[in-house]
Amino acid sequence: MPEQLLSSRPLDAAWQAALPPASPTLTVSVADGLRVLALRHLAGDAAAIDEVLTAHSLPPLPGPGACLGDDPWQLWTGPAEMLLVTSNGPLADGVLAALRPGCHRLACAVDQSAGSLVFDMRGAGLDDLLSRLLDASAIPGHAGLGVRARLMDISAVILRVGQDRALLVVDRALGGYAAQWIGHAWHAGPG
Repeated sequence: MPEQLLSSRPLDAAWQAALPPASPTLTVSVADGLRVLALRHLAGDAAAIDEVLTAHSLPPLPGPGACLGDDPWQLWTGPAEMLLVTSNGPLADGVLAALRPGCHRLACAVDQSAGSLVFDMRGAGLDDLLSRLLDASAIPGHAGLGVRARLMDISAVILRVGQDRALLVVDRALGGYAAQWIGHAWHAGPG
């Protein structure tokens, strides 16, 4: 019997150490316990996803650039995909079960939690930091917006979930790299 995989806690600690220290203007941390689900559909089966969202008391699929909710958050990431980010495990499990592969002809949910790392950024210095990490056109200007973007040279998803709060989702394998850039960008600026 193969050994059970161990938690990545030592890596998480290294990522946290690369981030800027908490200050009165900015706090950046690795968000533990968030689930990241990709809800995907092919043309003609968006209704299946809307039906599952409604059954779980969530709004229907968001439109381009929209970030809906307050944990869970729903973000449009393309014409046939949205992300659902939540700390509510039972909700995530319910959506996954209702959209398990094969349940609907052209729609499914994929749990990307193990492969995703979410940074929680809070404070008045948020826009200053984001302007050093993302193209100006990719920075969501207010709560309720979100986009796929390039964080330096890697793909990221940014959800503006409050006036001074954003969640940044990156591929877990690139988490250390992203943390180093976040720390570098903060220290390089007026922060």
